[in-house]
Amino acid sequence: MQDLYGYANMADQYSKRLNGEQEVVASLLDEALADLPEGLLQFVNGELAGEQLLAGVVLASAGPEHDSAEALSRRTALAAALELLQIALRIHRLLLTTEQPGAIDSFLLGGTILAGDYCFSRAAVLASLTNHPQVVKVFAELLKEVSQANLRRVIDGDCVDSEEHRADEREALFHSGARAGVLLAGLGAEEQEIVAGYASRLSRRSPGDDAPNPGAVSEKTRVDGLPTYQRDRWRAIVSAIG
Repeated sequence: MQDLYGYANMADQYSKRLNGEQEVVASLLDEALADLPEGLLQFVNGELAGEQLLAGVVLASAGPEHDSAEALSRRTALAAALELLQIALRIHRLLLTTEQPGAIDSFLLGGTILAGDYCFSRAAVLASLTNHPQVVKVFAELLKEVSQANLRRVIDGDCVDSEEHRADEREALFHSGARAGVLLAGLGAEEQEIVAGYASRLSRRSPGDDAPNPGAVSEKTRVDGLPTYQRDRWRAIVSAIG
């Protein structure tokens, strides 16, 4: 009974710590958007109120075995960069989902482009604050991947706001966010694949969907296969999904 109490207490501590780090990420996002004109901020505010689960995935994957103030600063900057990139993609999607060119007025058109581009540029600045060339490369590759995917869908006449497309984009963000995170954490190649793969699976889950079918292994069980010093972080993420 004492062991169970001690485990629950430790899990609660990790959950609070992760929540504290997410508050730092929220502050970084506020700072990144501080110079955005009020007229453009309306395009961003609605997206800022989202779940910020992506930030949690980055923070969990970037948790090192031996933490430090510098490691904390780097992973919160990376988490903010991924969240801002996701916001930018959602804003630009407004342009791609308009059925008729004349259906969007000039203010909405200009505001959407400017707000989206602002978020893209600020996200890149935040990624650079990690001072990790490989992490910046992963971020750049992700930006190229999702941008090209959107362009291909527009050219092919496919819906860029379909459920399948949103799921693919979300998985790319989670997978690349985790890839960048484990680089910051200094994980080995095998652990990097395990964590990035887990993040990809997690992106496909719906709230309350612990096991998609009776024969499947639950996500709470899969956490046990992750690096020991990251497990409680990931458990907190799984609990947040529900």
